[in-house]
Amino acid sequence: MSASRLVELARAYIEQEQPRRREQAEARVLPVRKRLTVEGEFRLVHPGVLWEACQVWLDETRRFGHDIVEHVLRHPEAQAHLARTDEVESFRRFVAEWLARELQEYIMPSCVDFMRERGIQVEQEVRILRHRAEMSIAHITKELLAKIYLATRRASATAS
Repeated sequence: MSASRLVELARAYIEQEQPRRREQAEARVLPVRKRLTVEGEFRLVHPGVLWEACQVWLDETRRFGHDIVEHVLRHPEAQAHLARTDEVESFRRFVAEWLARELQEYIMPSCVDFMRERGIQVEQEVRILRHRAEMSIAHITKELLAKIYLATRRASATAS
């Protein structure tokens, strides 16, 4: 079974935008990194600062996720596909899976590297940080799926 057209549109947008989005996230983390150093030496940091850095990656992922959904929903072909339940469900599943992958493959590794740079015992903080990040991703997922649902409702109302 081939991917739905909505998923294809999302994948193409992600492939095109992801490198720029990650550079943008790293640029936003840079001031946090600099603020945490004194004459080239890392300061001891408290968990709130670790979470602040992690939130930068989460915020960028939230923005990117909203932009992906907006891009797909505004695409000229989207209206016809929003009327098809299987296509919409495939797109919703794709968005949720993409967010879960971002957490595992990008956000958490970035947070762990940030901690290691500072000589922090990763095991001490990673469980707490992971739990908070998972809660944030769950909230982002809910936002994006609600956005897709509302677009589907609008499309079906327009078609009626």
